[in-house]
Amino acid sequence: MIFTRVLKQPLSYNSDMKESDVLFIRCADYKDALTSAVERIFKDTHWLCRENIAGKRVLIKPNMLTDRIPEQAVTTHPELLRQVINQLKRCGALITVGDSPASAVNLKEVWRKTGVAAVCCDEEVELISFEQSGAEIVECDGRRISIAKAALQCDIIFNLPKVKSHSLTVLTAAVKNLYGVIPGYTKTALHRQHPDLKGFGALVKTIHDCLPPVWSIADGVIGMEGQGPANGTPVHLAFLAVSRDPFALDIAICGVLGINPQQVPYLAVDNGIEWHHPEISGDTIKISHFAVPTGAHLLDSVPIWVVKLAAGLIWVRPDFCKERCIHCGMCVRACPVNALTLEERTDKPPRLNKQLCITCSCCHEVCPVDAIKMCQSPLLRMVGAFKGLE
Repeated sequence: MIFTRVLKQPLSYNSDMKESDVLFIRCADYKDALTSAVERIFKDTHWLCRENIAGKRVLIKPNMLTDRIPEQAVTTHPELLRQVINQLKRCGALITVGDSPASAVNLKEVWRKTGVAAVCCDEEVELISFEQSGAEIVECDGRRISIAKAALQCDIIFNLPKVKSHSLTVLTAAVKNLYGVIPGYTKTALHRQHPDLKGFGALVKTIHDCLPPVWSIADGVIGMEGQGPANGTPVHLAFLAVSRDPFALDIAICGVLGINPQQVPYLAVDNGIEWHHPEISGDTIKISHFAVPTGAHLLDSVPIWVVKLAAGLIWVRPDFCKERCIHCGMCVRACPVNALTLEERTDKPPRLNKQLCITCSCCHEVCPVDAIKMCQSPLLRMVGAFKGLE
């Protein structure tokens, strides 16, 4: 089935907050502090009330990128999922939980290790696989995109992103988490079709525009900095942030983390994003330092014709640590352009075809042992240092 467009039908809100408002709540841990923080969110936002939620089909969309335990800060913490489920139950929502992790990983292992399966079992909430539940082809903004039926057929997507650095997009939070409504290997194919940052940023915006209303609570209690989204360093940020506008939420998070939103391709104005500067309320959150990765975002600081002309001097590509590599082949399976080949010798890392690499970071995302870093050429590092982008 093909939709010509899935229009966002705004719900009738009982709310004193504007669509673009962002509420920050200080939250020190995933125990007692989390319980009171989530209760405060549902109390202080007003629109998170029974009148707006009762009887609605709500899909909770956490970040389940890969099969990591909660302490590694790669995925949405399961206790946040539990608290949100409990609050939505009190409001009378019809709840399901779902996501589509990276295509190279085992889905049941993702559910188990992230703790999501245990929470859904405890709370008697259906946990669905987007791959198994089916997808629909949506036509929007001149693109044909396969999107999970569960995401298209619900009334509200309750988005629970993890606040992390990202080697391709600098930041991954509310908007980027919606890329997970694309099932399975379709995500890989879209990376191949949109190898440049501007095109990928516009794609992510289009995906958002196809979906029902998206309400988000960002998990910034323990985030990730450095070589995110899967192999960075857990960092104590101690906040939750909530909004009905994922773009406003991510712009506000950029402000807290000291990131220029124009460096984030799905927030960049030249990708068609209309900035609605959010009104921020709640607790004052100040993060003194947040390390962003050395990654493909630096290519955006150089004119594309220069990148093509000096391809041998200006590049970002994966670099393998042979001492850490366990020869699992996950990076090879994740590569959308078949730029990696697994060597027969187990003491050698995969071989990279530099001409095929599109700098998408898919291999970096799925590596289970942090054996891959996204590295820039010396000349690009100089450009980044000169422009203050590193």
